[in-house]
Amino acid sequence: MLDNKKMVGFCCTTMQKEPVRPVVDCLVNEFAKRDDHRLIVYQCFEDLYLDTPNARGAASVFNMINLDMLDAMIFMQFNEKQKPLFSKVAARCRAHGIPVIYIDEHIADAFCVSFGYGDAFGQIVEHVITEHGCKNIKHIAGLRGNDFSQTRIDSCREVMARHGLTLEDKDILYGEFWETPTYQAIDDFFARGEALPDAFICANDSMAMAACLKLNEMGYSIPEDVIVTGFDGIEFEKFHNPRLTTATRNNKELAAAVMNIIDDVLEHPDIKPYDVELSYTPRFSESCHCRKNDPLKRSQSLADYVRNYSYARGFEESMNEMGNLISATPDIEHAREIFRKFCFQQTHICVTDEYYRYFSEEKDTAEEVQHGEDHYPDKMHLLVECTDDRETEGVCFPTSELLPDLMSHFDGNNTLLVIPLHSQEEIIGYYTLCYLASDLCKDQMYTFTMMANHCLENVRMHEHMSFLNKKLEFMFTHDHLTKIYNRYGFYKNFREDFAQLASENKDVFIVSIDLNDMKTINDTYGHHAGDEALRITANALTGAAEKDDTEIICSRFGGDEFVVARICTGDAKERAERYHRNFDTVLAGLNSTSGNPYTVSVSIGVYCASLNAVDTIDELIELADRLMYNDKSRHKRRPKNVK
Repeated sequence: MLDNKKMVGFCCTTMQKEPVRPVVDCLVNEFAKRDDHRLIVYQCFEDLYLDTPNARGAASVFNMINLDMLDAMIFMQFNEKQKPLFSKVAARCRAHGIPVIYIDEHIADAFCVSFGYGDAFGQIVEHVITEHGCKNIKHIAGLRGNDFSQTRIDSCREVMARHGLTLEDKDILYGEFWETPTYQAIDDFFARGEALPDAFICANDSMAMAACLKLNEMGYSIPEDVIVTGFDGIEFEKFHNPRLTTATRNNKELAAAVMNIIDDVLEHPDIKPYDVELSYTPRFSESCHCRKNDPLKRSQSLADYVRNYSYARGFEESMNEMGNLISATPDIEHAREIFRKFCFQQTHICVTDEYYRYFSEEKDTAEEVQHGEDHYPDKMHLLVECTDDRETEGVCFPTSELLPDLMSHFDGNNTLLVIPLHSQEEIIGYYTLCYLASDLCKDQMYTFTMMANHCLENVRMHEHMSFLNKKLEFMFTHDHLTKIYNRYGFYKNFREDFAQLASENKDVFIVSIDLNDMKTINDTYGHHAGDEALRITANALTGAAEKDDTEIICSRFGGDEFVVARICTGDAKERAERYHRNFDTVLAGLNSTSGNPYTVSVSIGVYCASLNAVDTIDELIELADRLMYNDKSRHKRRPKNVK
């Protein structure tokens, strides 16, 4: 419970499809009647039928649920493959003392609301026998061994037996609940030389529509030549010609039954789980002669379908435009701006802390993210907030909260949708939005989700590739040991600085540096000590540049040789002297705090000139080298530089 509101979770998949879509619609309407109830729908658009990386990424949304905020949980499985996933979440619910309610699935220790298949299916079989005199009946079943399929087979056999008819195994065709196997099953049936039966009784509407299409292709008319019936009463059936004799379920009744259970468990926490079984309602229609074809009504339905299709195409085009705009400039701030223009109202796009790090100064650590995890991290960032007030956009918040100030984001229907964002099995984040009632909007949500996944991954990959390219360039232009420029980096930056300075009177100072007594340090203390001496020298060079607060190019040319350069307009000698003094000061400070048993000492040569008076930078480096070697000759006459 949050803010004295009863919080209920609902786990489902494929909300854009039947049978889930109408159930969600009716549940939302029930919650809209209760001011003190809130519904959070955790859902993905994939059916999770196959164990693929994409399915695992989609299923991650069910592992981010914060059970501490929920008072009850509802599950609706779309297929058997989802059972282990939802069973795992249900076990977590029970461990938290949260009552579990299943729709269309009988689970131990859980409340259940379902529709009984046998009675209504039997009434359809009874109808074609008694009202239409069918005796030669074939049954197009679902999957072999499937409980739903077997229930309908048993019901068909039982009714036929009461009329002295039999349904042999050879009279059962298996269409596996969808179109393609149904086409094949009918082909196989006629390939055996079977005669056309009086009726094909199908286990669902999808197979019935497929059977009608196949029979039409073979020259048969429905219902004139053969009766075909379906079951389930799916939405798409209203566009079929002829309209099917089928059975429908009252999802409003189902939603009301679920709400009654919620009331029971919240009022009586110790109540034992119980089942509620509702009944399908047979609908006798055109495919069995019981209703005449209504061309006007069908024309209207087709017009509605074409209009919705046109709207869907238009939305798809806008999503393509969104994707193209983001791809053209795959920058995270630009993507934010584009998302705000194309998102649904009241949408919040949240990304993981790991994803967000790709666009922060901590992007180095983003490479360490372990991809493929099925759990969301502890922290999220609100990347995009499509509301009139974007005060919380960009904030970091605990994943367990779902959104900053969660309760303020429920609209009038009291329902919030949570939809995962992922690239294959790599979690990007999720987005939330208030429930949208129209079927068209649910299809649009699917299209938006797919494009958002693509865009967010595209932006991340662009940022990551840019980051890697910068690292490669750094490795190519910098010395690995000292992290300052190498010889190539020196020349590259010198040319760039030269080109950027517009003045014709370009002066330069060159500093040539060579470590003293490097062999003695290596031989006495080891090569690691020599490496440390090189790093101290490089730090002194860059430290002196920072003191001067100017763009000075510091480089290690190789071995223990360093070169520093600065292009300027006038005052080169004064700047060179200032840099030399700063270098001596910084080097002395580093030596005093190093704790090393030796002192880093260098020979140095500084040369200033006008770039207009020389042909190449190499000439200036050579002149600075001569001054450095003069300094080294003086050093060699002194005692060895060891503490």
